[in-house]
Amino acid sequence: MGAQTIESISEFLLHAGTNFQVVDMGRGLTPIDAQTFLDLENGKLLVPRPRQQHAWFAIVFWNTSQTQAKEYIWFLKLPVDEQGLVVTATRNHFLQIIVDALGSSLADDTEQGETLPDNPYNFVPPQTLMAHFNALIRHVLNKPAVTGTADVERYIRHPAVMDWQTLSIQAIADCAYHIEKNQLDQPFTQHFSLYAADFQQTYLSALEHVALPQLVQNYLLAWLDKHGITSEESAVALAVLRALSCDEVMPEIQQRLAAILAASELNMDVLSVIAARHFNQLNDTLLLAFFEHAAKLDTQQQFDGALFKGFFADLVSIPILRTKVLGLLRSTERSETLARAIGALFSATRGN
Repeated sequence: MGAQTIESISEFLLHAGTNFQVVDMGRGLTPIDAQTFLDLENGKLLVPRPRQQHAWFAIVFWNTSQTQAKEYIWFLKLPVDEQGLVVTATRNHFLQIIVDALGSSLADDTEQGETLPDNPYNFVPPQTLMAHFNALIRHVLNKPAVTGTADVERYIRHPAVMDWQTLSIQAIADCAYHIEKNQLDQPFTQHFSLYAADFQQTYLSALEHVALPQLVQNYLLAWLDKHGITSEESAVALAVLRALSCDEVMPEIQQRLAAILAASELNMDVLSVIAARHFNQLNDTLLLAFFEHAAKLDTQQQFDGALFKGFFADLVSIPILRTKVLGLLRSTERSETLARAIGALFSATRGN
């Protein structure tokens, strides 16, 4: 199998005798089908959730000839161009690396395929995200949850009789995918205030990647209404806000974002969560309010335009937001602070 006969990563994996599942890790964890990944890596589809001008993928593969094959993983980030497409030249470079290193051996020794030569396209997820990813893959591939999830369920149902410090992050992440199936939504909302703050944050972090039961979603929305985002429980509040992320545009979430962005002061953590997890909720009004805060905070913290530039570059690269973000440049409703931030942004661009 030579590089000249293989034209995509998808084709390489299929020729090598493996089955595979791809997860978009750009903003949250989103499983994507094989055809979508092929179109993304071939530059035929816009990358829907880029981060730091890259597309972030996890590719899980296993040998189809083995009845109990072990799964192996590549974590791969590929640059995205100004149009929002994967730079296929970098995909081809990565493909050349794996073909040169592995040839056709992946079919005979899948384990060898997990250890690739050093290359600029691999990344290592943080420990917590890795736990969430492992839980997602077990869920998608119908694998049993890890040992310890029963203890997590017991703590959720009876927080007064369980020591939460004995619970593993991985078991908590796995348990999140069974919140509705195992009827944990009612005890979770009933006992939420009784949980240790660290457990609240850890479990909410895992729920970011799960479709929330309606009861849980309603409870978290009400919790935000009651406690706000800048309360003494700000770490939990941020975790609640992150857990409410969803793929669909939801008026209920937009209303809460409007209330948050109506505050006179917001810190960088709040803005970062909104940009990372609620970018798809940002209509023109919310987007203007978001960038007003970014410009104000940039000035207050004396970031010399770096903070504003970072948020602008991040959100303008998202296909569903690009037109809206660029529309800010012509907005007549922007403040003088925002106008100066935009002017400084483009002055720096022309200077480069």
